[in-house]
Amino acid sequence: MEFTLTIIYFIVCFSIGLYFRRQASAGEVAFWGAERRIKFIVNGIAQYSALASAASFLGFLGLAYRMGWSFCAMPFGVGSSLGFILSLLLVSGPLRRYSEIKGKFTLANFFSDRYGTATALATTIFILILFPAYIVPQMMGCGFIGSYILGIDFKYAVILVGIVYITYVMIGGMLSVTWTDFLQGALMFCIMMGLAIVAIIHFGGFGSLISKAISVNPGFLGIHPKVSPWSYFGMALGTITFVLASPHIIMRLFTAKDTKHGRAALSLSAGLNLIHHTFGYLAIAAAALVIAPKLENIDLTFIVVLNELFAPFFRGLAVAGVLAAIMSTTDAMLLACGAEFSVNIYRRFFKPDASQREVIKVGQVLMVIVGILTVVLAIYQTKSIGVIVGLLVEGTGSAFAVPLVAGIWWKRANKIGGFLSCVGGFVVFAIIYFMKVVPMFAEILISLPVSIFFMIVGSLLTTREPQDKIDFIQSLHKT
Repeated sequence: MEFTLTIIYFIVCFSIGLYFRRQASAGEVAFWGAERRIKFIVNGIAQYSALASAASFLGFLGLAYRMGWSFCAMPFGVGSSLGFILSLLLVSGPLRRYSEIKGKFTLANFFSDRYGTATALATTIFILILFPAYIVPQMMGCGFIGSYILGIDFKYAVILVGIVYITYVMIGGMLSVTWTDFLQGALMFCIMMGLAIVAIIHFGGFGSLISKAISVNPGFLGIHPKVSPWSYFGMALGTITFVLASPHIIMRLFTAKDTKHGRAALSLSAGLNLIHHTFGYLAIAAAALVIAPKLENIDLTFIVVLNELFAPFFRGLAVAGVLAAIMSTTDAMLLACGAEFSVNIYRRFFKPDASQREVIKVGQVLMVIVGILTVVLAIYQTKSIGVIVGLLVEGTGSAFAVPLVAGIWWKRANKIGGFLSCVGGFVVFAIIYFMKVVPMFAEILISLPVSIFFMIVGSLLTTREPQDKIDFIQSLHKT
């Protein structure tokens, strides 16, 4: 049953890509920007889906099982919701207007117009480093699902999912990504909530379930004694800045029908993520402690509860739900990689007169290359999904959050400040991580202030931007 429903799910995703193939081939507005026609319900669920990933169902839930509910639920649940709200308040409207004025669809495009070529190039390079690395643990999740539930060898499950998501992204662009993510988001939210409710009922009610979990792990609801409080703060700040400035979520803002629909979508995404990462984690991590108190591979926390409490038919749907979480993040990031490379490297440095069709083709080739590379790397990666994703989230926030917000709201910000802030934030994060001088997940508590410092000092000590650039910034705030 699980295998059959999973294959049906794959066929549906592939069919959506085929359905939008003709529309997506109309030009860059269609392929990268979904024709700027996505309404708030579809976009809101798709944004929630793009953020929820293998880490949301496997890695972070596993960390909640081992380290306690508050270790992941509060930073990622509350943090992601705050990130969406800040995006609503600070960047969604101006970025949507930017896309309409300039006809562009990537974060590096905005940085290019705001700060110049150097910052745009650095942004694209960082994305091509960070996003493939982020996709790898998603594909690892595919292997766990295939080997544990479907009875497929780990590497074959990774390859199968890789073929499906690469194909529908490549042929259908943002239209197919948005509609598959909408379907995937609805499915994964229902599965997460459904399993949480079943667990509560199965163990005699909410209070009874939590009491049983605490009897196994007395610190389940508290702060883990072996984890620095700075790690908690770092995870929360990293999640907020990632949601605010991640290029694959920024691209969603460009697809909104208008600013009103864009902001409504962000509100919906905030609510869905809060419920998913707080209520869902509380019930399922508690149930896992009761069912398997000595689970060694914590990435299997969700799967253990699923296997114990769901009948075969619902297990099949749940497997599709986890795969949906994986594919909804990988497809959005894969599309962002293709857009960033084709628009900001190929067209800018290799062929400025390239046609829209040629730029799309180059992006498609890049997506295939990245997809194959991530599948291969996932087969040989062994680290915890949650740890990998947590670090990549912080790296993204360290590089992009400050230049994005300053670029929209601070007229004095200039190309020197923008470049130093972007590159300095990322490089400092990487140095701190590899030197191991702070607790894990606390790196951004240093790298983000450094990014702010570089933005302020670099901008104030160098020449102001010309008046036409200031007029451009002001035009983004007009209603």
